[in-house]
Amino acid sequence: TAIPTPACRTHSPLRYSVSLTESALTIQQISSSPGRTKVVFNLTDCIGCRAYRGPDKADVGAYFTAYFYPFKRRWMSFGVARQRVEQCFRVALAQDPLANLQEAERWAHKCLLAVLRGRVLYKEVRRPCRVMVLVNPHSGRGQALQLFTGHVQGMLTEAAVPYTLVITEHQNHAREMVRKTDLSQWDALVIMSGDGLLFEVINGLMEREDWQEAIQIPLGILPGGSGNALAASVHHYSQ
Repeated sequence: TAIPTPACRTHSPLRYSVSLTESALTIQQISSSPGRTKVVFNLTDCIGCRAYRGPDKADVGAYFTAYFYPFKRRWMSFGVARQRVEQCFRVALAQDPLANLQEAERWAHKCLLAVLRGRVLYKEVRRPCRVMVLVNPHSGRGQALQLFTGHVQGMLTEAAVPYTLVITEHQNHAREMVRKTDLSQWDALVIMSGDGLLFEVINGLMEREDWQEAIQIPLGILPGGSGNALAASVHHYSQ
């Protein structure tokens, strides 16, 4: 069911109506002409949204932004890949900045709830999910850390996922850390490397005194190695 649609503005003078259902965020230009522009964003492609005031203190409006990663055709090549789309709205229903911010927050909250309802999440992982990210800077011909800062870090911020970044310094660093660390600080461990770092983490979990509980923590693997065979296999069989 569509929730009430506020009058939202982009930085242009055009006005839009916005409706939110359990599966999509729909934007339609308000115009007197018969052919109105309509854009539909699938919520399965949305990773997060936020509400905020703009930098101009004289602006009574508030904003909410949704972040999408839909599949799109690659430029000058075959196949498709997920590409980032940032959709920003200005909410100016009243002359009261606080009221506009509250309305923007309501939209951001409703959008996030719709996103979470449409996904199958492991019951052990809550949202927001506190994550420890372990990166081997030497993996992938020395590009793993660059891949994290260039691609993954921004997505974690957009999804409002708090994380602790651990850059491994030597062989078995991750194994030793996972074996000794209080893991209650995190809801999941994410490994960005080749297969070797994942094996270190699993071995570290199994060497703990509370290994039966520790091994239940969700593990994520991001391809940061050269071949990434394990990450590719996990992705293939999870489809």
